[in-house]
Amino acid sequence: MVAKSTSRSKSKAKPAPKQTAAASKKVTTRVAKRATATGTKPRAKASEAKTKATSETKTKTKAKAKATKAKTKTKATSATKTKAKATPATKAKASSARAKPAKAAKPAKPALVPVVEVPMSVPTAAAVGVGKRRAAGEVVRILDADDPTAELRAFLANVPAEASPQQGEIVLGAAQLALLHLASEDRGGDAVRELLDLVLERWLSFPERTGFHAQEFLRNAFAAVGDDRERINKLAALVPIDASPELRFNVAAALSMAGDRLAMLRAVEAALACGATPAQFRRDDDFAAYFDDAQFQAILGRATAPAIPVDIEPHVDLVRESLKHAVKTLEKLGAKPELGPPASLDDVLAAETARNIQLPNDYRALLTLHDGMKLWDRAFFGTTDYTDETELAQQAREYLASNHGTTGLEECVPLANWGQPTDWLLYDPRGTIRGGEPGYVLMLETVERALDGLAHAIDRVERVARDALETN
Repeated sequence: MVAKSTSRSKSKAKPAPKQTAAASKKVTTRVAKRATATGTKPRAKASEAKTKATSETKTKTKAKAKATKAKTKTKATSATKTKAKATPATKAKASSARAKPAKAAKPAKPALVPVVEVPMSVPTAAAVGVGKRRAAGEVVRILDADDPTAELRAFLANVPAEASPQQGEIVLGAAQLALLHLASEDRGGDAVRELLDLVLERWLSFPERTGFHAQEFLRNAFAAVGDDRERINKLAALVPIDASPELRFNVAAALSMAGDRLAMLRAVEAALACGATPAQFRRDDDFAAYFDDAQFQAILGRATAPAIPVDIEPHVDLVRESLKHAVKTLEKLGAKPELGPPASLDDVLAAETARNIQLPNDYRALLTLHDGMKLWDRAFFGTTDYTDETELAQQAREYLASNHGTTGLEECVPLANWGQPTDWLLYDPRGTIRGGEPGYVLMLETVERALDGLAHAIDRVERVARDALETN
């Protein structure tokens, strides 16, 4: 067993509280309003300042009138609190005879928006980003040292009895990445034991002991610990209730390596219950000693996908009509489809038996119409792709074995390549990827799209091809 780094292994920073984001937004709005005060739309009343400025800006106003119709708002304060009406500079009349001596006018104040004070104890989004970069930098510094374990020990020497969340992430992040390397280079060796003991000694000082970083550390710890029963038991006591399928799988593998059969069987059942697949256990050499164990195989058998009764008749017409419509569209656009001859239903079922798979009934129906086909750049499997080592079959096998960080991918049945090495139409027999019932799933790199069936998939080919080819 080799520990696998997945897309989950990326560090995650805690998002800034909502109050801070809202406050930052309001403060930004206030600053923007102050900076553009001369371009806003003031109300219709103005002071003598506008009267003086009108003649100077008359030419500019004509050019900008349609876009902004800017008006300036100021506050004029006099003893009688009278407000002068704005008039063009050429018609302005002095009214000093009527006006009483005025007090010195107060400076005009720009319009303000309410200010929300941000508590200094609440980290801003920028502060969180800086903290994340610093943590990542510390992890890299530790791992780049000549002796990462010694460097981690020195770092821990400056960590108080109750570590901060960031300090905990640095320690667990550096340790789990170091273990990932040791799992393949020195499994069960002295370096592994020293690193495990260092982290486990300070385990209770870390504030987050069940989250992502903790689970990744435990996952790689089980992969690297070898057959050390004492440390396996210590690690097993730290596995959280909501452990990931990958972590549960590695617990079972470590117990298998240690020869603890009963504990291993319980761990296998727990891993299967939370999303691990029988295929993972059947192909991992850590369980080789139990490949012939009847109870081990029975547990895996109970988790195998249920049988699909053969019943293609309700699907033949729908598949035929969907395919006919797609072929007509593609031919009109100049993309000539390649359609194979029909296969018998017996040949289809024989191919399933040879590959130890079960095809959905609508795909069985397709094979009885066309045993393999190519629509635009989408290559659909035929029976020979399931029985022989064709190029398409080899590409599918490599894709499924790569896992791509998707639990349940290795148990899916390949149906078609979707134009790229990482894009495939699959049948999810247990609904693991779909998160529910068995069915079709379209994998576009790591993006998962559940489809209603084969007719939906064919319709999707037609629509995407039309959009691409008509544009060209």
